[in-house]
Amino acid sequence: MGQAAVAAPERQVERLRDLRLRHWIDIGVAAVKSALADHMPLLASALSYSSFFAIPSLLLLAIGIFTLAGSAATIDSLIAALHGAVPAEALDLFGTSLKQIDQRANTSVLLIVVGALLALWSLTGAMSAFMTAIELAYARRDPRSFLRRRLVALELVGFFLLALILVGGLLVFGPILSSWIGRRTDSQSLVSWIWWAAQWPLLVGALLAILTIMLWLAPATRPSWQVLFPGALLATAIWIVSSAGFAFFTATYGTYNKTWGSLSAVIVTLVWLWLTALALLLGAELNAEAARRVGRPAGLSTMR
Repeated sequence: MGQAAVAAPERQVERLRDLRLRHWIDIGVAAVKSALADHMPLLASALSYSSFFAIPSLLLLAIGIFTLAGSAATIDSLIAALHGAVPAEALDLFGTSLKQIDQRANTSVLLIVVGALLALWSLTGAMSAFMTAIELAYARRDPRSFLRRRLVALELVGFFLLALILVGGLLVFGPILSSWIGRRTDSQSLVSWIWWAAQWPLLVGALLAILTIMLWLAPATRPSWQVLFPGALLATAIWIVSSAGFAFFTATYGTYNKTWGSLSAVIVTLVWLWLTALALLLGAELNAEAARRVGRPAGLSTMR
């Protein structure tokens, strides 16, 4: 465990709002030191690899939903909406794979069912790695059995899939719904502007809520709700900034296509998933450090 994780704070407070700016700076520095001591970058690599392994089967599940709700044009709409927020190579990999599967989606329903089962197994494995990292952040050993960990991982996967469905639904069907409302109310330009202004705050708010729930579900001993928001907010902010920055870098300065050819999409996707996992784990470390400063020891409730 990291030395920062076991260092006792100078004093505890009853509420997070009692902490001052210098306390938050101390907490942030301690969280970064603890993340390095707990090998969080290495655990983020394991988490990103497990998540990448789930992509093929997850795409089968996604195309099953798309074939019920739309067509190839729906896939194009989703990919276009994500440009700028996700690296282009990753979008090309997702879009190409979805279209290839879409052309053969009706040949076998069994393929979609098997894909869903494989996606669940792969994603629960990724969530198990996430749970291990969370316990390291709180400087504890996980007392749960294999079966109990898989059940909790299944809950985490459910919220993860909910996030995917929510993002996809808002980005794909949001413009369609706003256009329909605009035509019905004879104020299409106004409704379109409102949707343009509201879509990203809605997505960020939904992502923040889901990350907060995941950071609450993952530990064997549930953290107090009051210490979860800072970590979820940090994870959301880091993910948005790092994803947008990495997308800009790959579009402007990256030479992955020239160097690696068709493998560039795989490399960029893995790096993006690593940035995503690292953002979430840094948020967990911040929560663990904040929990040590608030109320009860480690700011924790009873063990499940």
